[in-house]
Amino acid sequence: MRLLAPALAALCLSAALVTPLAAQETPRFAFFSINQLVRTSKKAGAIFSELEITGKNLQEKLQAKGQELQTMQQQLNSPSLDPEKKEALAKKYRDAEYEAKKMQEDSQADYQRIEKKVSEAITKIAAPIVEGLAKEQKLQMVFSDQAVQILSWGDQEWMKAFTAEVAKRLDASEPAAPAAAPAKPAAKPAAPKAAAPKK
Repeated sequence: MRLLAPALAALCLSAALVTPLAAQETPRFAFFSINQLVRTSKKAGAIFSELEITGKNLQEKLQAKGQELQTMQQQLNSPSLDPEKKEALAKKYRDAEYEAKKMQEDSQADYQRIEKKVSEAITKIAAPIVEGLAKEQKLQMVFSDQAVQILSWGDQEWMKAFTAEVAKRLDASEPAAPAAAPAKPAAKPAAPKAAAPKK
């Protein structure tokens, strides 16, 4: 599962770094996993599903285009193909190749746009809970699996505990509006009535 949330990772680290460490205080920190949150929180998972659906739909379109190209290539390689038809088919194949390349570029741009939207939506609902829980537990730092790429070892149960609590609190909070619902256009305000002329 490809993921997300450098913004949330930065928020976790920056929020933690502003708390000064007392001279002899034992460091207190936790580990937050956006990947685990998406898997265990119904709300985060529902938001993330838009990205999964988008990725699946785009992949299916690209595979169908690839199949079309493969079929045309097989026809071009057929020794029984009439030379006149072969020339027309070769042109059609070149056009389809161009379309496939454009489709690939457009699909990547669409996926990245939805990925950014989903990341921001999850960050918006999760960040306040991460910050509140960190303050409640008197933590000085919250590490994120999106920011820490050099972890050599970690207690897996301990690493999951903080995110499990975030997921629990997120799902217990007020219901969020579905991310995939299209925005309705705002109703146009009624035109103001012209004031009656004074006599």
